[in-house]
Amino acid sequence: MQSEVILPSNKLASFVSGYFLVDIDNRDEEISLRTYESGPSLGIPLGKPFLYYAGRALDEFEEVPFEIFDKPLLFWDSKSIECLSVKGNARVLFIVFTDLGLEILLNEKKPDYKDPIFPLSRLGVPIFNLIVRRKLRLNRDDQSALQLVEQELIRFFRRHDIEESHQAEVDLDLEDNGDFPVIP
Repeated sequence: MQSEVILPSNKLASFVSGYFLVDIDNRDEEISLRTYESGPSLGIPLGKPFLYYAGRALDEFEEVPFEIFDKPLLFWDSKSIECLSVKGNARVLFIVFTDLGLEILLNEKKPDYKDPIFPLSRLGVPIFNLIVRRKLRLNRDDQSALQLVEQELIRFFRRHDIEESHQAEVDLDLEDNGDFPVIP
């Protein structure tokens, strides 16, 4: 199993905190992944679909109710997920959004979903359409997959004027404190 934390491009820094790439080459065994309490994240499957389970911790004799990870899933409530495991060759890129990025993704609504994980399509936002998902499914290279994801995110957030309105605005104010800039 390989995992990597990747920072977003400068164009997406206002909307995306970072990416967490997981690459597991295992055909038969179940592998447990660690969940991080970083808030909601979007899981994008790369390559062929694989099986996953997310939910309460199971007893050793309970059968794991795996589901197919074949489309972007929003991991909405990571605190209620005690166990996250995958089976098969799994490549997935988790996108961790900033507060602003999440607000825009949710169409500035605060949905009250009971499920800790649900398909991104449930939000009804125009992102990761069928063509992009197909390109990601046929993809075999992590770097080119990341480029596809970044291009799609830039296309989506472009509607919100990436270059101008959402750049961090810091007004430096020189006060009577020894000429050090103060961020209000």
